[in-house]
Amino acid sequence: MKFLRFTALFFTLIGSILLFQGHTPPEEGMYPLSEIANVDLVKAGLKIDPKEIYNPGGISLVDALVKVGGCTGSFVSDQGLILTNHHCAFDYVRAASTVENNYLENGLHAKSYADEIPAKGLTSMITEDYRDVSAEVLSAARGVEDPAARTKAIQKKIREIVDREEKKNSEIKAEVAEMFIGQTYVLFIYRILKDVRLVYIPPRSIGEFGGDSDNWMWPKHTGDFSFLRAYVGKDGKSAPYSKDNVPYKPKRFLKVNPNGVNEEDFVFILGYPGRTFRHQPADYVKFHESVQLPYIENLYSHLIDGFASLSKIDTETELKLAARRNSLANVQKNYLGKMTGMRRLALVDKKKKEEQQLFAYINSDPALKAEYAPVFADVAAVYNRMFELGRTQLMIGQLRTNVSMMRLANLLVDWSREEKKDDASRKSAFAEKNRKQLMEMIDNIYKSYVPAADQLAFIKIAGDATGFKEMAGLNFLKELADADGGKSKVKSFAQGTLMNSVVSSREKFLELFDADEEEKSEAIAGDPLLSYSARVADEIVPLEKEYDALNGRLLPLMAKMLDVKKMWQKKSFIPDANSTLRLTYGYIRGYSPRDATYLSPITTLRGLIEKSYGGGDYTIPYRLKELYDEKDYGKFVHPKLGDVPVAILYNMDTTGGNSGSPVMNANGELIGVNFDRAFEATINDYAWSENYSRSIAVDIRYVLWVTQKFGGADHLLTEMGVN
Repeated sequence: MKFLRFTALFFTLIGSILLFQGHTPPEEGMYPLSEIANVDLVKAGLKIDPKEIYNPGGISLVDALVKVGGCTGSFVSDQGLILTNHHCAFDYVRAASTVENNYLENGLHAKSYADEIPAKGLTSMITEDYRDVSAEVLSAARGVEDPAARTKAIQKKIREIVDREEKKNSEIKAEVAEMFIGQTYVLFIYRILKDVRLVYIPPRSIGEFGGDSDNWMWPKHTGDFSFLRAYVGKDGKSAPYSKDNVPYKPKRFLKVNPNGVNEEDFVFILGYPGRTFRHQPADYVKFHESVQLPYIENLYSHLIDGFASLSKIDTETELKLAARRNSLANVQKNYLGKMTGMRRLALVDKKKKEEQQLFAYINSDPALKAEYAPVFADVAAVYNRMFELGRTQLMIGQLRTNVSMMRLANLLVDWSREEKKDDASRKSAFAEKNRKQLMEMIDNIYKSYVPAADQLAFIKIAGDATGFKEMAGLNFLKELADADGGKSKVKSFAQGTLMNSVVSSREKFLELFDADEEEKSEAIAGDPLLSYSARVADEIVPLEKEYDALNGRLLPLMAKMLDVKKMWQKKSFIPDANSTLRLTYGYIRGYSPRDATYLSPITTLRGLIEKSYGGGDYTIPYRLKELYDEKDYGKFVHPKLGDVPVAILYNMDTTGGNSGSPVMNANGELIGVNFDRAFEATINDYAWSENYSRSIAVDIRYVLWVTQKFGGADHLLTEMGVN
């Protein structure tokens, strides 16, 4: 599986960097906890003591933050009430929905604790502590010359640290995050909340208003919010779902300010941004622009159209494919924006010029030249080889992600090999401590399995791959390649082998999963799909080993590159985003995305109603239109606009993972829930600019208005102290 994690291991391998600049206007930057004290937030507009945001050893706003799956959320009451995005809760709402009780389409309103529905499989976490473990991690690689062995040594040491910490306390999860490649590693300790429930979920027509038409676009009118609640055992400790559990009492929760914000107000975000790739080498960006992004965009466009057609069959199929379609559409449009931004900025050329300037700086000093000049050629050589193998990785990864039967077959083949090892040496997914999560994942794959969708995805992915010249040497693809370049063998495999495997039966699959070694081996040898998956796994072993070696070579090379870049720019660096808790700040501000166009930063209910006349993605519940016609705005009307604000725009530095992050005002009060970026800002992962980097939140006034006036959930406003 290392080979399949190429994007995670390699494309995030170079610790990209952000440079400290002045504090007004706001700079690009996702500041880790350790750097918050170095940012002059008061000068930028903060009206509270910065220690109110993060106070090591004390309680602060950071304690109100919670990681919700792959998103962010915040506690908004002392009873464990969490506010996050609708799209972050989407899959759990879908899983709880049935044809009879379609919470996805109709929404969900739990009027009491007893009515709240478990979000099965959702685990939330709170950052409790962190510390630098760089010396311990790097000690494992000291004296190890072989690049592949160096990579494995560091990975093993990280696993040892994680296991050691988690054995101390069953209620925590440990994670070692690489902050700067080959230099800095930080251990994060998270408090786990295992029982999370659905409280108030607006109907899909509100939570997804605008659909794909408005995705990554501004102006926006999406009510992308949901309320969840965290529970613990009566002893206050983390516990799996039980009707006897009680609401979790957080150390701190955010005060909700129903008055919202105005244009140019200071705002900041705390959240868990995923990955950004700033200041990466030109070759890195070139591969993304020319290979990875267009490959995924083309594939996902095909799957989206195909899944949309299949979803028309019946409601059950639509529910099974809903989350997958949403995820695919989100990535597909995001990648279109990235490609557009790269071309607009001529990003590859820009980075090449920067590298030429850095190289000139090195060559100007004999000592620097002797030390660092060879690094450039060595890094380029590693990248060149990785890029030669890049599309192969993409293809195999997508085959095992978007074809459910291939994914399950691979899991069984992998497990048949991993279970022979001692627990400490197994891949993380198969470690005994992760057994429950693995079983839940398998269960979820079957719940969303649609045979026709599997066939569609396999024919597209495998069919395209048989025509890629760089994959001609892969035997498992040769088996599917027609001599005349057609796809008849691929279609035959999809309609026969893929559909008729023992894997298609959940019960038989689970029996095999728990069977003894001999029975597993016989099944893998005798079942066409399982034996095919085994051949795929065998064939990529050499590639996995090669990537281990390439990654190992990069570790010391990129550490040296980082050192000389610091000398050249003579500025302090902060690490790139890596799903750990960060702060970013900015202002409520519009922008001009194109010539002669200015987009203001606050949308309103009137704009939503005007869009609704178009139907389709803009269809709304009739009750919403009634409330608008009656001008029943309550206390949530904007005094200057005379309307209910729906969404707000700001120039903060965000990326994936910031979904659900609380947007706070100068007093640290919650005034919005981050959920999107403008189309031009999808390039944020690679570069940031005041001119085009804009992020989007649902305004807290719209959240409260929908919850109270449309949903009738007054008790939640009372719980949050909004009277």
